[in-house]
Order: sequence, then C-alpha cells, then structure tokens
Amino acid sequence: MRKILLVTAVAAVAGAGCGTSHGKWESDHAAAARKLEVQVDKNGRHTEVEYHIPPSEVPGPVRAAMDQLHPGGPYEDAEREWDGGKLYYELARRVQGLEVEAMFSPDGQLHSEEIQVPMNRVPEVVRTAALSSLSGAQATMWEEIRDSKREIVEYHVKLSRGTDKYKAMLSTDGKLLGIVREVPAEIEVPVETQ
Repeated sequence: MRKILLVTAVAAVAGAGCGTSHGKWESDHAAAARKLEVQVDKNGRHTEVEYHIPPSEVPGPVRAAMDQLHPGGPYEDAEREWDGGKLYYELARRVQGLEVEAMFSPDGQLHSEEIQVPMNRVPEVVRTAALSSLSGAQATMWEEIRDSKREIVEYHVKLSRGTDKYKAMLSTDGKLLGIVREVPAEIEVPVETQ
C-alpha cells in the first residue's frame, strides 16, 4: 500500500509541475529524464528530485570542472537536480575502480562530492555505527560526502537486508543522522502530443 501511495503522490506532483524550497518538479524535465530519484520526508513531502539525463546534456563548464577534478574514463551517469531552490548538475564516473559523483552549479563551481572509498579508509567509529545501525544488514558501499571545500562532512553507507536496499547517513564522529530505504517506484509523467 505504501508503494501505491508514493507512486500516486509522485505522479500527481510531477503532473502539476509544483516546486518546493528543497526540490522542484518540472514536467518537461521529468518527461525527458532517463530515470528519476525522489526523496521524501516522514510526512510524504518530496524534499529532492533528481532527473537522470545523458552526460551530453550537462553544460560544458560542468564537464570541464569534473574532468579537471576527477579525470578518468567515460561518464557513467548525469543528473539535473535542485538543492535549496538552486539548479545543479551531477556527473558520475569511475576513478581507479571506485565511483565518484560530483555536483556543480551550471557554471562549473563545485557544490559537493560523493566518493566511494574502501571500508578501511572509513574511521572505525563510523564503521561500527554503520554496521550496527540496521539489524541484519550488510554494508555494500562506503562513501565520503564532501562539501564545496572538499572537506569530509559525513559518510553514507549503502546497506542491504534481504532484497531491501538502504542508505545510512553518519556524521564524521559516528553519529547516525538517518536511514532511508530505497523504494522502486513507477512514475507516470504527462507527455505532450502533437
């Protein structure tokens, strides 16, 4: 029942093209997206919307900034998203076998980074807290979250328990900031016909 409610709410919001101070729904971006990610709060309000787009649709200054910051192979993914009402672009690629995502303003200024790291690079206090945060869950990925100054501000840990997937967010001193469950959803977006 929860999945149906989420899908209904997401589709209604996408069709209306409404926005919030944290995220913004726009039907034309949703219709053109290859994939959508939506974060909701405990009250069911969306707090962030990420539109997956082809890397070729990312502005040149963003691609140039990513190439300078994290040179490597081809881009694996790109997103258009809003944070605090501001538009950002995110690019992802593998660097030395690890996933790196960096978010930039349209002019190429760094906003934040998510950098996959080996477990042994994560402080023990964070590892311990993450592994005890969800009973029966196994860690599948560790990420450093860095701000625009490239300083580590928190850690994200991808977890799995059975077929369910989760993400735990922890402070640098191991305090659990929250856990979210990734829920597959069908999103229906209006398409213009001619």
